[in-house]
Amino acid sequence: MIKAAIVDDEQAARDLLQSYIKRYAAEHGTGFEVSLFSDGLDFLASSKGGFDIVYMDIDMPDLDGMKTAEKLRAVDSSVVIVFVTNMMQFAVKGYEVGALDFLVKPVTYDNFALKLRRAVEQIKVSGADRVMIASDGVTRAVRRRDIKYAEIISHDIVYHTSDGDIRSYGSLKKAEQLLGEGFKRCNSCYIVNLAFVDSVKGFSVIVDGKELSVSHLRKKEFMRALADYYGGKI
Repeated sequence: MIKAAIVDDEQAARDLLQSYIKRYAAEHGTGFEVSLFSDGLDFLASSKGGFDIVYMDIDMPDLDGMKTAEKLRAVDSSVVIVFVTNMMQFAVKGYEVGALDFLVKPVTYDNFALKLRRAVEQIKVSGADRVMIASDGVTRAVRRRDIKYAEIISHDIVYHTSDGDIRSYGSLKKAEQLLGEGFKRCNSCYIVNLAFVDSVKGFSVIVDGKELSVSHLRKKEFMRALADYYGGKI
């Protein structure tokens, strides 16, 4: 099921895009869950993250589509954004927030379907890579590939990512279940993304330049997981 949001201050525009999604779903056998929002503020207030694709009108009162997209990107780096607009002069700026594409009003179904197919292909690739992490009252969509390692501090898990640290309440066991394959504990405090391992020497592992300890208890299992990850080349 693909979760889609349509953000537009014009009801007719929202209804049109929703009808296009329903038609596409019927033609391609793809399931969609569609949420409608009348402005950027309403969208950001109601959204807890987790949308796969957002159709965003640019010209909206109070908070325009560009600023809304910037705020969305702060909590979700992988959601697909498609701007719907008759203001093509903003096209270049749209790519600054990682927009996949643009739809020019009035939107035709053929053009919509062509670009939705492209979006669905990207969602299939990136969707499996996302995990939802609650932090400071906000649930963020984070790409697993961007998480270097997770560390337990007191009753919190700190996810050290390429975009900074994210602190979330929880246990190392739950974090391990959340992160899944490609991650491995090296001791009772850390879960390591094996893709970020630079080297292992003795009972230390270097993870993107950071030295972490490897416990005697977990050394053999950790090295086996590392070898399996790199195809037995270690």
